[in-house]
Amino acid sequence: MNAAAKVGVFFVIVLILAGVLIWQIQGLRLGKGAGHRVSVEFPDISGLNEKSTVRISGVPVGKVDKIHLGKNGKGAIVDLQIDNPDVDLRRGASASVANLGLLGEKYVELIPGPVGEQPLPEGTVIKGEVPVTFDQITKLARDIEVDVKDISRNLSQSLGGPAGEERLRTIIENVRIISDDLRTMIAANRGNVDATIGNFREVSAMMTKLVDRIDRLVASNEGNVSGSLANIRDISHKLETTADNLNQITGRIKEGEGTVGKLVQSEETHKNLNDALVAVKEGVGGLNKALGAAGRIKLDLGLRSEYLARGSTAKGYVTLDVNKENSPQFYELELSTQPLGKRINTLSQVTTTFPDGHREVSTIDTQEFKDELAISALFGYRWNNLAARAGIIESRGGAALDYRSLKDRLRFSAELFDFSRPNFAAHGKVTARYYFSPSVYVTGGWDDFLNRSRKADSLFIGGGLRWSDDDIKYLLGSIPVRP
Repeated sequence: MNAAAKVGVFFVIVLILAGVLIWQIQGLRLGKGAGHRVSVEFPDISGLNEKSTVRISGVPVGKVDKIHLGKNGKGAIVDLQIDNPDVDLRRGASASVANLGLLGEKYVELIPGPVGEQPLPEGTVIKGEVPVTFDQITKLARDIEVDVKDISRNLSQSLGGPAGEERLRTIIENVRIISDDLRTMIAANRGNVDATIGNFREVSAMMTKLVDRIDRLVASNEGNVSGSLANIRDISHKLETTADNLNQITGRIKEGEGTVGKLVQSEETHKNLNDALVAVKEGVGGLNKALGAAGRIKLDLGLRSEYLARGSTAKGYVTLDVNKENSPQFYELELSTQPLGKRINTLSQVTTTFPDGHREVSTIDTQEFKDELAISALFGYRWNNLAARAGIIESRGGAALDYRSLKDRLRFSAELFDFSRPNFAAHGKVTARYYFSPSVYVTGGWDDFLNRSRKADSLFIGGGLRWSDDDIKYLLGSIPVRP
């Protein structure tokens, strides 16, 4: 068995093992499964896709099977496939859309309902809740920015300019008038003030007697009083230190020192704060735009192996399809093995000198086959069920036509490439492919059919696996991660 056949057999074994792994992890079925199904009505499910994980208390119990619009086009109905037989849904059950981290995948968090309640009737639609979205957080930041601008503008209008200085002078004048009124009031009520002072004297005499009693009491409890006075003195000292610190802080703020002082007194700081808020708003907008652009690109990764009847050889393929959302344009990249080797043509010139002295130059075309990988890179455009592709096919220039039917489950392709092959017609290949599921398919066809007379053609059969964006996300979400 040559090296290319070994590589092809290796690809077949890898495809079988990968198919078994995907079948077990993703729960692929040829028909409808018998698991428990439940429907949830959400007002909004932005970011939630089919095959997203369904969890209870963080434990995966199923996946999202189907998403469709609710009645009259309001809201969305999400059909959940519950694979865990231990899940019992009761009256009062609810669901919500949650995120794994800040930018992680979205999943459905299911709450079974209060313990002891009756089982949920068949066909009941659960009401779902949607958490606070990133757009709502962005709107809140924008509202805060507007409020800060309004406050700073009002302060500037109230205390800035000649009008502000006039208001401050008015306040000082009002304080002076109030102090004059108090002086006049005290002079008019001098008699009452004297009577009040006399009352204070009587109170003072009574206080003197009270102090004498306290002195006697303190003398009898001198030890306890001394300790209490020491504590009061310590507290008083700490309060004095605190007051000094507060005076120092308020003085620095008044002079415009420190972060808070600059924020209150400096116009430049106010401007920088506004600029920072604008920069945050622009950054959030740029992030939303970048995430939106990345979300519009769909990637499909695949493995395929084809067994050639003539020569008992096999070819292996690794494919990557890039599709734009809501666009007929697409791109295909492919890496393949060559069972007969990759053809390399070498032109060399040989000069022959004859006895009579004249020379003749001849050109020799040498062909060499090496076990190397071939590359395909194609640009395509699709019209309904028909698509055209052009570019490089197996390291040679070429083009292809595709036709799809049965909702893309059955596909036919015709490829034509390698037009400069010496003594051979161009390499033609027709292929049929049938998908049992979006991820598993079989293929077959006729390779190099234009060179049947030279026995270069061969029938082939094979199979492959395909993973879309949703499949890859679901597989990564199914891997258990220990904290």
